Amino acid sequence: MTAQGATGPLYPSRAAAGTMLGRQLYQRCSPPLVLLGITPTGVEIAANAAQALNCPFDVIVGAHIRVEGLGAVGAIAEDADAVTDPDFQPGFDVLGALEEAMDRARRAIKTERLLFRGQRPIRSLEETNVAVVDGQLVSPWKALAAAHAAERLGAQKVFIAAAAATQPVQERIRARRFELICPSIILDPNGHPRPFGDSQDPSAERLRSIVVARQAA
Repeated sequence: MTAQGATGPLYPSRAAAGTMLGRQLYQRCSPPLVLLGITPTGVEIAANAAQALNCPFDVIVGAHIRVEGLGAVGAIAEDADAVTDPDFQPGFDVLGALEEAMDRARRAIKTERLLFRGQRPIRSLEETNVAVVDGQLVSPWKALAAAHAAERLGAQKVFIAAAAATQPVQERIRARRFELICPSIILDPNGHPRPFGDSQDPSAERLRSIVVARQAA
């Protein structure tokens, strides 16, 4: 675990983080294994982990369900059903806003899917083990939605993997009976301020991730 107050990056780069995560996946996941990078923040990590493992890689597209005034209350991935926070119990006054939030998430997934995969469907997951991969998890919902989608797509067993995750996220994932593979568990619920030593610019990361995803095709 990584204590609160750490200021230096956890990893010198996303490539290094992916390589380290690949070593842990090698020890804990049986072949045949497919890695799915959660867009956009898990793509570079997953691509480098797959290279270290010499296994197939693809991207999986998800979006948070965000209700105004409440933040993220769940997520959706690909065409699977929504995964929502069990503590979120919407009243009748919130149901309309929740439906709108789900519609926005599905529209965002369609747009993101075109950017990252074009018209190509996600690779076949039948009779494989799958690890859905992200960079730093400070919320469990997109990862859980991606894991749920991978199960719906026929994966034998699904793991959730990340270069870093907070302790509350780890507990949420375990409560859903998924195994989390993560070299760095962060005690601070807000996560590490700078997990990777390379650029933290979200726009630059997104652009790199799109390029990496298109190369995977």
